Amino acid sequence: MAATISLVAATRPEGLLDAAGQLTSSATHLGTHIGAQRGALADLTANWQGQAATAAQARAETDLARQDALRSRLEAMASTLRSGGTGLSALRAEIQNVASQAAALGGLISDDGTVRSLGSNPLMTPALAAAYTSTLKTLLGQFDAVDQSTANALNGTFGPAPQTPPPEFEFTEEDLYDGDPSSADIDQDDIGDCYLAATMGAIANADPQRIKDRIKYDPATGTFNVTLWDGNQWREIPVSQDDIQANIDAHGASDENGGPLWPAVLESAYANMHAPGEGIEGIESGLAWDAMEALTGNRGEVIIPAFEAVPFVDYNLDQKISNALQSGQPVTVSTNYFQGPLEQAHVYTVESITGTGSDAVVTLRNPWGPDSGPPFVKMSVGDLMGSPGMIPGLGPAASVNIGRM
Repeated sequence: MAATISLVAATRPEGLLDAAGQLTSSATHLGTHIGAQRGALADLTANWQGQAATAAQARAETDLARQDALRSRLEAMASTLRSGGTGLSALRAEIQNVASQAAALGGLISDDGTVRSLGSNPLMTPALAAAYTSTLKTLLGQFDAVDQSTANALNGTFGPAPQTPPPEFEFTEEDLYDGDPSSADIDQDDIGDCYLAATMGAIANADPQRIKDRIKYDPATGTFNVTLWDGNQWREIPVSQDDIQANIDAHGASDENGGPLWPAVLESAYANMHAPGEGIEGIESGLAWDAMEALTGNRGEVIIPAFEAVPFVDYNLDQKISNALQSGQPVTVSTNYFQGPLEQAHVYTVESITGTGSDAVVTLRNPWGPDSGPPFVKMSVGDLMGSPGMIPGLGPAASVNIGRM
C-alpha cells in the first residue's frame, strides 16, 4: 500500500525502536544463558566419559546450536527494526512538518500529498502549491520505500508474514451516494441541526462534486476523512465506523433505511470538529452561516431583513437569489420565532425561484424530509421578507444566506 498523509500520521515508528530494544535485551539474556550452558557442558565433558556421556554431549550441542541460531536471528531482527524505525521516524516528522507549513499558508492537502491553492490565502500561489506537492510526494515515496525495505528485510530474516484477509467494515464508500448528492438525500429527523442539514442540501444542489470532494474513504481503516474549514484553516476530520453507527442510532441526517450515507458523514465530522466527544447531539442549535463557512471556507453573503428592509435600501433579494442559483451557489433561509406559514426558528434550503420582484416565488425544501409533512413550501419574496406595510423584519425570514464557492 502506497504511503499517504493519513497513513503516515497513524504510524508509530518509535514502536519499532522499542521493539528493537526488547529484542536486543532478549538476545543478550539468551546469550548469557547459552554461555552458562556451555560452561556446564565443558564441566560435564571433563568429568563424564562413555557412550551415555557422548550422547548427552551431542544432544546438548544440538540444543545450544539451535539457541545460538535463535539469538542471531533476534539480533538481526533488532538491527532491522532499529534501522527502519530511525528512518521512518525522521521521514514522518518531515512529512508532518511540510504538510503543516502548506496548511498554514492556506493550501488544501489531499491524502496523496497533492497541495491545492484555494485562493483564500495569497501566499499559497499555484507555483508554491506545486512545489509543496512535489516535496510531499517525494517524502511519501521515501517513507514507502523504507517501510517496504524494512518489511523485506524482516521477511528475509524470519520468513514472510502470514497473510490476513482485508478488514470488513459496516460502512464503506459504496454507501456514500446514490447518484449525485442532492438535498433530497437529507433526512434531519431527531437532531436539531437544521442549520447544518439545510446548508448541506443547498451545497449538494449547487455543486454535487463539492460534497464528494469533501469526503475521502480509507479502506484500510474504514475511516471517512472529511475536509472542513475550522475558522483558520482546512482540516481533515476523521469519522470512524463507531461515529457513523452513533449517528444512525441518534437519527441523524441520513435516512436510516438505507439512504445515502454522506449526510451522516458530514454531520459527524462537523460534530467531531465543534463538539468532540459529545456526538451529534452536541451541535444542536446553530447558525446557517457557520455551517456555510465550515463547508465552503467562507460565510458568503448574509442578508437580514430587519436591517435590509428599509425603504431607501434596494437589496434586490429576488435578483440575488436568482443569480446565485443560476451560477451554482447555495442559498438557505433561516426563519424567525414568529408565527407564520414556515416553521419557527428553522432553516430551509432554497431550491428555486421564478418571477421577479416581490412577487417572485421561492421554493423552499424542509430538511426534515418527506416523512414530516410536505418537503416543499412555496412563498413569494414579498411575503418571505415581510409584506408591504409590515414592520421591517417581521416576515418569516430572519436571514438569507447566499454562499460563495
